[in-house]
Amino acid sequence: MNMLSRLAEEQAEAISQAALVMVDALIHERKIICCGNGASGANAQSFVSKMLNRFEHERPALPAFVLAPDSVTLSALAQDNRLTESFSRPFLAFAQPGDVLIVLSATATAANIVSVVQAAQERGCPVVAITGANGGEVARLLTSGDALIQIPEHRAYRVHEAQLFTLHCCCALIDTSLFGDPDLA
Repeated sequence: MNMLSRLAEEQAEAISQAALVMVDALIHERKIICCGNGASGANAQSFVSKMLNRFEHERPALPAFVLAPDSVTLSALAQDNRLTESFSRPFLAFAQPGDVLIVLSATATAANIVSVVQAAQERGCPVVAITGANGGEVARLLTSGDALIQIPEHRAYRVHEAQLFTLHCCCALIDTSLFGDPDLA
């Protein structure tokens, strides 16, 4: 069985739970805030583009954005030895209780990812974590209102492929939950 088939089979409930966490936030006029390092960050940007524009069908824009500090902010954080706060500082500046944090990480051990999950908990925001097979430090931090999707893979490039598949599943579930299935109309 290939990895995406295993993911769909083993993590279907977790993917549904993640989408429901996001739908609940959107229904209550909250926003989705995403982050990730490297290729995971690119996947976060792809997901947000689908929330702001559209996934498969036309619909209103949904409130989502990516935590992606610019080079000036990153160099200022580095100068003050605060790179571990590259996501948590802007998150705390913009997040309101009830907003959803989506973290994408192949290893889920990077200090800046751990820090932003802790910031979300401090702010009262549910977390959706899409990680590699062991869930890393992030899995240990999550609570009952959070959603953990553990991709059954350890190789980073395969985790990144599966993150995009997972996010597309979430997009479809979000759109259907909020706007119905236009193919049935």
